[in-house]
Amino acid sequence: MRWVVLILLFFGAVINFADKSIVGLAAVPIMKEFDLTYAEWGLVGSSYYWLYPVTGIFGAAWADRLGAKKVLGFIMLTWTVLQFGVLAITALPLLILYRILLGAFEGPYSPIAYSHADKWFPPKLKGFANSVVVGGGTVGAMIVAPILVSLITIFGWKVAFAALGAASLVWFFLFQFLTKENPVEVYENVQKKKKLKLEKIKMKDFLLLLASPTALFTTLAYFSTYILVVWFSVWLPIYLVEAVKMTPGQMGTSVAIIGVVSVCIYMGVSMVSDHLFKKNQNWRSSRVFVVAGAMILGALFFSSIMVIQNPIWVIVAMCLAKGLTYAILPIGPTIMINEMQERGGLMTSILTSSGNIAGIIAPLLTGYIISLAGGNQLLGYNLSILFMAILVLAFGILFAIFVKPAKSKGKHKNKNSDNFDLKSS
Repeated sequence: MRWVVLILLFFGAVINFADKSIVGLAAVPIMKEFDLTYAEWGLVGSSYYWLYPVTGIFGAAWADRLGAKKVLGFIMLTWTVLQFGVLAITALPLLILYRILLGAFEGPYSPIAYSHADKWFPPKLKGFANSVVVGGGTVGAMIVAPILVSLITIFGWKVAFAALGAASLVWFFLFQFLTKENPVEVYENVQKKKKLKLEKIKMKDFLLLLASPTALFTTLAYFSTYILVVWFSVWLPIYLVEAVKMTPGQMGTSVAIIGVVSVCIYMGVSMVSDHLFKKNQNWRSSRVFVVAGAMILGALFFSSIMVIQNPIWVIVAMCLAKGLTYAILPIGPTIMINEMQERGGLMTSILTSSGNIAGIIAPLLTGYIISLAGGNQLLGYNLSILFMAILVLAFGILFAIFVKPAKSKGKHKNKNSDNFDLKSS
């Protein structure tokens, strides 16, 4: 059962990130249809994240109480309605309203999915499980790009958006009929948590926890990386066409290559982290140092494309930068859940929603920087790349210095969790 759950969470993430990134793939026809400037396009990219952080927190807390299966089913149905609603968009205000509502209902998916996967897998596989969920995001944002570009080219951008709505509806039925809420072995423990601990939470203690070095710098590292996530989603297709001078077909293929290779890289980093954790049970050496090192290397590769403009190197550097910096995405939630295991959904929502604040800032900032560069688009893109590389590098170093997770902080930790076995489920 746990593998069925994980596979469906993977495909849910595919749809989630395809919904985010398709607007970037359709940027050229949308900007042409509505006669948008770069600044207005940055507004469209940013609007998706205006409610995303807030609904991510409330949605994940709601899932902790009502169950991930019910909440994920509900939000997936809203995606279906909104994506079919694209057919009625006729002006920029409606496009922005659509993106705001889609972001609001897609915000809870990632934290709920991370928390749901976490309870189905033992500690030695948690990093791998979350990397699979994150991998779904990369597949949705990158690997399906050629398919989405083809749909946009042949049928138009509105039909392509509606196709993703149909995919959401199919996922809803599969998840409701093929999965369970909890593993058999932890069902009774979950019920006890609901009765004993989920009714109250001391706000002062919770805020102190969030201000602790481990929670704070994990969140900031996630935040810095998520600026790259948004840039890859909103601006990478335009960058490859306008700065690297690729055709739309070459752009779609390049985006897919970057997606495939980067998934392999950050899943490999997660597996290395899991392997080290299995051997030494040390959070610092197996989780923190591995992720920090990957972030630092990724930032350096990302900055290199400002100097080496060769298209082949741009693709290689993008693969390495995306794969290495994204290591925080699967490992970060594991660290946060460890800080308060009985509130796994809430803790991951704080992480992802705080990181998604970057989604509000990054598109606007990039659009503004490109506009400031005047007619020199390449200079504008390079300045935005330099800013992001420095940010990831700085927070990667701070993450390595200040994040010191305890071996276990969950009050309801299963004593036999290191030997957790779900075969009977």
